Amino acid sequence: MKYISTRNKQNFFSSEQVLNYGLAPDGGLFIPEFVPKFSLDSINALKGGSYKDIAFFILEPFLSDLFSDIEIKNIINEAYQNFDKEIVSTSSLGENYLLNLYHGPTLAFKDYAMCLLAKIYEYYLNKNDQKLLIIGATSGDTGSAAIHAFKGIENIKIFILHPHNSTSHFQRKQMTTSGANNVYNLALGGTFDDCQSLVKQAFKDESLNESYNLTAVNSINWFRVLPQSIYYAWCYLNHSIDNFVVPSGNFGNIYSAYLLKKMGFPLKDLIIATNENNILHRIIKNNDFTLFDVVKTNSPSMDITISSNFERILSEFLDTSSLVDLYQKIPNKDHKKNLDEEVHKNLSDLFTSMSASSDEVITQIEKTYNNFNLIIDPHTAVGLVCAEKLGIKGAMCLACAHPVKFQDTVKMSINKELKFEKDFNFDHEEKFDLLKNDYSIMKEYIQNHA
Repeated sequence: MKYISTRNKQNFFSSEQVLNYGLAPDGGLFIPEFVPKFSLDSINALKGGSYKDIAFFILEPFLSDLFSDIEIKNIINEAYQNFDKEIVSTSSLGENYLLNLYHGPTLAFKDYAMCLLAKIYEYYLNKNDQKLLIIGATSGDTGSAAIHAFKGIENIKIFILHPHNSTSHFQRKQMTTSGANNVYNLALGGTFDDCQSLVKQAFKDESLNESYNLTAVNSINWFRVLPQSIYYAWCYLNHSIDNFVVPSGNFGNIYSAYLLKKMGFPLKDLIIATNENNILHRIIKNNDFTLFDVVKTNSPSMDITISSNFERILSEFLDTSSLVDLYQKIPNKDHKKNLDEEVHKNLSDLFTSMSASSDEVITQIEKTYNNFNLIIDPHTAVGLVCAEKLGIKGAMCLACAHPVKFQDTVKMSINKELKFEKDFNFDHEEKFDLLKNDYSIMKEYIQNHA
């Protein structure tokens, strides 16, 4: 399969290069030159299929030039071996449903893609006798999922940046107590956007890339965002549901649903749910691309203002020079504050959006518990608030994390003693290093520990 960068559609890259680079050399994101399209007959032939069979169906066209079919199946089997038996489950919420994406090792939806990505790299590196240095930024769940997926893999060292004091206590401990020698946790004095910016600088640093085989585990990595399409396919094939409400920060999860639609799955409404950091909602609803400082909320994994994966969708509607100009100016906030009308119409035709406040999240957690005896996490609550505001019915709302990860907010919302059916063992002492928001300091740290 051939890939191009969102910022240069003339140069082509192989699957192997995409796996190795993570981010395109010009700073853009990789996308396939052409997305493979399945026939409706071949899709419907999988109705009632297992999660692993559906995973193979989705992944095979993208991995066939890297691995044999047997290797792809082994990667899938090994990726999900530490998940609960059902891998994914659903709950009824009256007129809508919850897609429970917390059956993985760190109890969040990021596990579904990250565990696959780790196995893809492990197989690839062993096959080619290579080493890898991973750098990632997290607002909470990506970091813990990456650390637990990649910890202990001999050929890999992983550096994860998180905004200091901006994740939940549980999220931070999941990252900082792995005890693995190949894991380095960096608490940055800044926001998630700052963390993400430093990671992108690293990938544009020629000297760093000449010294190390560098790649990303954020959803800027194509092979991180692709596997998230699988659970949407599972929903359609096992529950005949084609509408989805997706809590959104970095646009990766909702983009995965859109990607599946491009592959030929007959999905209908894709609803973006945001918190007070509502850049995606403002763009879709009002064509307002104004960037504000990050607001701390009780759904911290969505406290993002610059959504990296949004570049992938914009590349389909903007010419290359306009896209490059936009993303060069975004860091200084001197970009155009609205998109061309035709571009905005294309986006609003594809997506519906809404936002929820922290107060509404608290009310929703209590209401869901009282009405359905279900405990939900704050990010899931964002989706349910938005679904209710929009009058959505018959949709699958994504339950992005287990509520035990956000106990303080959940207990405050429900205001009674709660018993969670899941927990997480923190087997080691916390270990992380606090860094200033300075690229040269981060680079030196990586060089000293790589």
